[in-house]
Amino acid sequence: MREMEERVRDAFGAAAETVTAQDLLGPPAPARRSWAAWGPRAWAPRVRMHALVPVAAAACVTVIVVTATLVVPKLLARPAGGRAHGALAGSPTFFAGVAESPLRQYPPSTVLHIYRSATGRVVATVRPPGNDHVFAAVSRLGGSDRTYVAAAMTSFRGCQTQLYRFSIDARGRPSGLTPLSVPRVTGSVMELVGSADGNVLAYTASGRCAPGHQIAGVIHLATRQVTTWAISNGPVLAGSISLTADGSVLGFAAGGNGPYAPLNVWVLPTNAPPGPLTRHARKVVDVPTGVFRVILNSTGSRAYVETQSAPRGGVVVLGLYSTTTGKRIRLLGPLEPGHQPMEGELDITIDAAGRHLLVYTGSHRVSMMNLTTGHLTSIRVAQIPFLDSPFSSAAW
Repeated sequence: MREMEERVRDAFGAAAETVTAQDLLGPPAPARRSWAAWGPRAWAPRVRMHALVPVAAAACVTVIVVTATLVVPKLLARPAGGRAHGALAGSPTFFAGVAESPLRQYPPSTVLHIYRSATGRVVATVRPPGNDHVFAAVSRLGGSDRTYVAAAMTSFRGCQTQLYRFSIDARGRPSGLTPLSVPRVTGSVMELVGSADGNVLAYTASGRCAPGHQIAGVIHLATRQVTTWAISNGPVLAGSISLTADGSVLGFAAGGNGPYAPLNVWVLPTNAPPGPLTRHARKVVDVPTGVFRVILNSTGSRAYVETQSAPRGGVVVLGLYSTTTGKRIRLLGPLEPGHQPMEGELDITIDAAGRHLLVYTGSHRVSMMNLTTGHLTSIRVAQIPFLDSPFSSAAW
């Protein structure tokens, strides 16, 4: 019943947006290199985001009836991975993303945009805390979809990153940046994620000042305790971090035997002692085609795994896996709306409720997936965040 309810809700939303929408294209992206091209790199380049603005529902009851009786049944008859346009019903109204500053300057700067999920349009912008600072990553802070934490570092120095808190109101308007009362992160933050209970932050960082030049770490906000683990220990590569709802388990993708070896899913208790990242971690999912990205569910019993459908040239797909057995529970569907083979991973972020996934698919497009039904929809964003950046540049 819950799945049917979700599909009916999504179908009504998608039907209204498809039948009555108008295309409004955002401004073209500047033809220049992004800041990430000069910034620190830890992993291979990754691919990231037709705005459709829904018009008000038709006043005529006849049109509503026709839509409900003719359009909705056709939408419900689609497979779970079907594609439509517009934001998913029940998903967060806004998402935050790191984007290049529209001002032409060198070194390039960044801003945080607040995007409307239904249209992809920018409704507000958050500036860095100083002229010499750039935003590197953004994440939700706690279970609210209106409270965020952002990582800002001094341009190109890469020795320390300060974490800031901000929130948005019902119209997407942001508050000011407030420094979190936690120690600064050593190195340049690449990925940032918060637990749903708001008590733990996890990150990856790199740079000449980071121990071993690449680390993963967790910060317990109540105690300000910081624990770090070395990533660059031998040939191991790691990234794509996530946390359980209570912050007790860190999930990540890691592999070995060179930079092109397949990655797999690992979990690590956040109270584990410091040292090499995989020393006290456990591999829970081994996918033959390799793992691009992974997000743990609230309890850590399952993992949403991004991989390819075939070893060579397969489409990028999302599957739900058991972290107990390592087996796939079900395939949710392709993450790329065109279902075309793509090289490289797609950046993904999950909403506070753990029910929807936001996916950067490139070419100024963002896709959204209902994790219960696998229903996929897409929008065109007005100004795309970093296309080829290793940072976690979006939060839903």
